[in-house]
Amino acid sequence: MLYARCQDMQVFLLLLSLLTGSLGPGRGASPLACPSSCKCSGDAIISCKRVGLRSLPKEIAASTISLNLSHNFLRLLTGDAFSNLTYLNSLWLDHNNLTFLYPGAFKSLCNLRVLYLSRNPRLTYLHANTFKGLRNLISLDLSHCNLFEIHPFVFTHLPSLEALNLTANNMRYVPEAFRSLTRLTRLSLERNHIEAIGRDSFKDLGALKELNLRKNRIWTIQRDAFFQLGRLGVLNLGHNRLSDLPNQLFSGLTRLRTMHLEANQLTEIRCPFSSLHSLRKLYLNNNRIFSIAGSAFSPLGELDFLHLSRNNLSRLPSHLLVGLPKLRYIFLSQNPWECDCAMLRLATWLSSYQGVIEGLQCASLMDRNMSLLDLFDQDTLSSCPPPSGPIREEDCEGSYQNRASGFFATFEKMLCILLTWWCSAAFSVVMTRCHCN
Repeated sequence: MLYARCQDMQVFLLLLSLLTGSLGPGRGASPLACPSSCKCSGDAIISCKRVGLRSLPKEIAASTISLNLSHNFLRLLTGDAFSNLTYLNSLWLDHNNLTFLYPGAFKSLCNLRVLYLSRNPRLTYLHANTFKGLRNLISLDLSHCNLFEIHPFVFTHLPSLEALNLTANNMRYVPEAFRSLTRLTRLSLERNHIEAIGRDSFKDLGALKELNLRKNRIWTIQRDAFFQLGRLGVLNLGHNRLSDLPNQLFSGLTRLRTMHLEANQLTEIRCPFSSLHSLRKLYLNNNRIFSIAGSAFSPLGELDFLHLSRNNLSRLPSHLLVGLPKLRYIFLSQNPWECDCAMLRLATWLSSYQGVIEGLQCASLMDRNMSLLDLFDQDTLSSCPPPSGPIREEDCEGSYQNRASGFFATFEKMLCILLTWWCSAAFSVVMTRCHCN
């Protein structure tokens, strides 16, 4: 019954707004009184921001389209809190002291499109029916609360949701509740306490375009965790605890344009970017990287921005950047660069590069105030033998293998070698004894 009523009212919503605005005093019905301490624009827009409210105003007109109740002292929303506001389009409840949202508190808001619930620090849990009735909601802000658990079915009432902000909560894992949000395009889980990304963490989120996982505690990501995110354009994994990027880790991200991996604990870059053919911006700064495979960036033909500053790089493979025709910005500062003959091929390429280069200051005491390009321009590297021989490409076709599995594979090989040696030695002893007898 309520849903049918909402559909009928939705068609009439804009017309009513215009009508109530055109019928001024003396031309039609007199407008309802504005709630005390609030500011109103006709009957459609009401702002009760920062007026010290401890309970909801009672004089809210049924024709209200926008209601701002932010920066007050509201603690509880009961089941009939907004029972007459079926035209409401935007609702601000941020910066309050909400501790509990009664199941069905929003059930009458069938036309609500935007809901702000951020910065309610006492809000720790969401009931399965918290958002019942919000069929047309497209944006939900739950950032800066203290949510540590989300019921698996809490978002099933939000079939139209496109943007969800859960920044700065206390979640330690990616909740299963996301699987019903098939229209979601933007998801932020920044500044939580998430440690691992599983294979099914983002299952059924095929419409997702932006995923923010910045400033968590992520140290491991399972294979194919992002495989179903074929429309993803921005992935932020910066400021986490990743120490290894296995080959093919980002399989499926064929439309990704921006990747943030800064401020992790990475030491080596092998070949994790083989699927990122649309990538344009890559942030690898503020890690511990000392080694990059020569073909690590080969698949990135669209790359135009590369940030490698603040790492432990002393050399780069001579052909690392050669196959990147659209590269326009390279940041290489604050690395201990060794400006020697091993960098001659790279210096030759950089000397004709038309984009912006920052960094490549030499680490040696003799050349501390010089960059690699300075030495090249002054013919300091003229005594180096010219590069010769074919460029060897590191193999990027290896299977998915993280550091732990690599250790056990090496251990297994060593064990086989030791067993072979032991058997051979034992066989020799037996044969010697037989010969003596």
